[in-house]
Amino acid sequence: MKRILLKLSGEFLQGDQGVWSKDKVDAIVQQIVRLCREGVQVALVIGGGNIFRGGRNGFDFERSEGDGIGMAATCVNALFLKACLQKCGLNAVICGKFLNGADIVNLSAQELQERLNKGQVVIFSGGTGYAYFSTDTAAALRAIEIKADVLLKGTKVDGVYDKDPERYQDAKKFEKLTYKEVCEHHYGIMDASAFALCCEQKMPIFIFNLNQKDAIYNAVHHTINGTFIQE
Repeated sequence: MKRILLKLSGEFLQGDQGVWSKDKVDAIVQQIVRLCREGVQVALVIGGGNIFRGGRNGFDFERSEGDGIGMAATCVNALFLKACLQKCGLNAVICGKFLNGADIVNLSAQELQERLNKGQVVIFSGGTGYAYFSTDTAAALRAIEIKADVLLKGTKVDGVYDKDPERYQDAKKFEKLTYKEVCEHHYGIMDASAFALCCEQKMPIFIFNLNQKDAIYNAVHHTINGTFIQE
């Protein structure tokens, strides 16, 4: 894989006692550093679930208001991750249409290509910039925009199963699936709009367990169990 788009949930940055876990963040950053030094071009779409998850934090907000706070949370995570990457010697840029400013810029597709070709890590913040769309949809859009070789989606399970592996001991895991099979069997790998975009544009998706040691690095090098979805 030459260029990847990693969908990173904010929850994977979270510690038991705070918004960020130093150990978890360090592990993610070190994997990105290794990949960049090997010449892999890395872009990330980051969520904000460690700070705020829509209206599911116990507050009865309107959906649009909750989504707005959630998008702002992704910008905080992006700024934090950029600082961590730059501390390790990597050049990073944050791109997004939500909360533009000196540190968050809105780049064209051509400018994104140029930044990636120069070895910069691109962090996408703010989701799609609109309420009612998830960061899954943002990840699909951005993966297509930068012409990524694959959309890597880290989850809490090691791939796609025919039924819930936490409830059924006989659940069967798939190493490979087609877009058609995912649709026919209603495997919920991401929200419908995100998957439809990947299917339409033939963007490969790899689902893997982000909690495993060196999961991101190993996913790029095909040395981790997961489920690969393509045409």
